[in-house]
Amino acid sequence: MLAWRILVVGLLAANILLTSARILAPAPVPEVRDLPPLPDAPRLLQVEEVSLTPGLPGQDQCFTIGPLSTVLQKRRAEDRLRPFVDGMRARETIADRDRGWWVYLPAVASRQDALTQARRLAEQGVEDYYVVTSGDMENTVSLGLYEDQANARQRQARIRSMGFDAQMSVRRESVPRFWVDYVLPDGERSPWRFILRASPGASHFPIPCVPGIYGRGEENGAEEA
Repeated sequence: MLAWRILVVGLLAANILLTSARILAPAPVPEVRDLPPLPDAPRLLQVEEVSLTPGLPGQDQCFTIGPLSTVLQKRRAEDRLRPFVDGMRARETIADRDRGWWVYLPAVASRQDALTQARRLAEQGVEDYYVVTSGDMENTVSLGLYEDQANARQRQARIRSMGFDAQMSVRRESVPRFWVDYVLPDGERSPWRFILRASPGASHFPIPCVPGIYGRGEENGAEEA
């Protein structure tokens, strides 16, 4: 009986020693493998490092400024650029511009019919109208041109409530737009930022150089957009 007790106590002691050894043993260290080097990240450029006139070293660079709304803006741009450039030319393009929303009574067969409509409008208290007497819209009764579409719709609804067939459409017109192309010698800078500040809506960007077309600021005729 005593022998069994000794055997049981010995087994318990052995289990306790094994368990303690496992708990106290250090954790295995994972194998560290060499990782491949990361590729070089692109370096961020400071504002002062960015060239104002991108192009290939040793070559002239060509740019354009536009669209400029008036002849005066074009001439001022030429005057600012002239001391810095090897040559330039002015171009003119044609662009369509929305003038606003036009409310009108459609054209009728004769001038007399248009005047009759106008008198009927006046009798009902309508103001600010006129009869178109020439062009593609001859014998049309114009009821106003509005920048805001909502205002144009209100005018149309009011005239229609009086029994007239008032219509509404967008009015467009063709307007000139001016551009100044110029050649900049390698290493030179132009005052294009000052020109853009004085010409809202204009842009400045590089263009291919075409030999033999640049003078000192004279116009080369109109080109349609």
